[in-house]
Parts: sequence; structure tokens; C-alpha cells
Amino acid sequence: MKKLLLLVLIFVSAVSASFSQPLDTLYKKGNDAIRSNNFETALSYFNIIVKKNPKESLAYNSIGFIYLMMKNYDNAIENFNKAIEINPNYERAYSNRGATYIFKNDVENAYKDLNKALSIDPKDLNALNSLGTLYGYLSKINEAVEIFNRAEEIDPMLVDTYWNRGALYMNLDKYEDALVDANKAINANPSIAKSYYFRGTIYKYLKKYNEAMDDYTKALQLDSSDGEIYIRRGILYLAMGNYKQAVDDIEYGLKLKPELKEDKSVSDYLKEAKEKLK
Repeated sequence: MKKLLLLVLIFVSAVSASFSQPLDTLYKKGNDAIRSNNFETALSYFNIIVKKNPKESLAYNSIGFIYLMMKNYDNAIENFNKAIEINPNYERAYSNRGATYIFKNDVENAYKDLNKALSIDPKDLNALNSLGTLYGYLSKINEAVEIFNRAEEIDPMLVDTYWNRGALYMNLDKYEDALVDANKAINANPSIAKSYYFRGTIYKYLKKYNEAMDDYTKALQLDSSDGEIYIRRGILYLAMGNYKQAVDDIEYGLKLKPELKEDKSVSDYLKEAKEKLK
């Protein structure tokens, strides 16, 4: 599996239920649906909002965000455009649209939108994290680190910044620096599974297998529904010579996250574990 290169989108708005309900109730239910990754339900709530009030820029931004999470980038941009048309100073719509352009490999528009968001609000952490990631893609390492440092100064408790900067260091094979950021993320909020998963992956690259195993196991204690963590732990078991557990973890992870069956590296690891188990 590839190293992690993260673009963390800081969630801001969402949607809710029946047409007769007030907008704040709809927003709350929509936000709850997004947090549960129930995107179709969330989308239905936001659509109710824009039918009730076609000038709700926040709702269009939320719809765009949902489409972004669904990797439907064109529809995401279309809705961010509507939000900006209604409110030309809506910095979050610019930062979300800029993040979408990153996924579309449209560097010019991504850079333009993220800087527009920061011109409206220089402390927009969503825009800073996305811009730092963009600089990383462009191999402008000094600029990327500088941007992430700015984000850390604004909010040292935001784990997203540590994930993104740590991922940048990982892709530069600077694992000790990445480890510092992983530790900062865990210290900022020790209840997030992703931070332990992230640190466990760093430990694996450092060949500190026992520490990596502890972190993967901790991550699964916090979130047992993430198939990718099982797969990562299975690959670690393979490296440690525990082939039965490697097969079990990888196969179970693929049941939880079947789309990773298309990842050749995962299938190769599973094949290797089965062959060595024989």
C-alpha cells in the first residue's frame, strides 16, 4: 500500500429531515448524517433546505462537501459555485472548492481559490491545510511546511494539521519528523483512532514492529469498523512472520473495505501470506 498523503477537509456544515422542519433542525440532522458517512441521507436534507430557501449558501456548500466526500468532483464544484454566487465572500466555499480542484489536479484553480479564502480569512485552517497539501504535491516543501506551521500556531489542538504535515514528511522519508507530528496529534486528542493508525504506519517504516502493533491494536479498539487498519495490521503480521494472523486480518479488512480488493499491493500481500502459511 502507498504511503499516506493526506488532505484533511475540516468539516463545517450539513443538513436534515422533513420539509416542515425548521432549517436549524435540518442542518443538524444533515451534519449528523455526514459524520456517520451516510451521504445520501445528508444530501436529501440539504436539498430540502435549498428548496425551502434557494439563497442558503451554507446549504449549497454542504451539498458540495458531500459530493466531494463521494468523489463526485464536478457536482461538488457546481454547488460550491452556487454558494459563492450567493455569497461572494464565503471563504469556506472557496477553500472547499480549492480542495476539490486539488483532487482534480487543477493546480491553477486550486491555488487561486485557496488564496482567495485566505484573503478573506487569513486564519482559515481548512484553506491553510489544503494549501500546504497543494505545495506538497508541487514539491514546494519549504512553502508547505511554512503553511502547516502557520496552521499549528493558529490552533495547536487541531490534529488535521499534524496528519497533513506528518504525511508530507513520510513521503519525503523523514520518518522521525513524521513521528513528532503523530505524537502531537495523539497528545492533542488521544481518542482518535486515525492518529494511532498514522503513528503505527510510521513505526512500521521505522521497523519498530512492536510499537506499530500496539498502535494498530489501539486504533482498532477505538474504531473496529475501519477495514484499512486491519489490512495494515495484517501486513505488519506478515512482516513479523505471523502468517495466520496476517491472512485473517487482511481478509477481514477486505470484507469491511471491499474496494481495496482492487489494490494490487493488498492482493499481493494476501497472496504472499497465504503461500507462507502453507
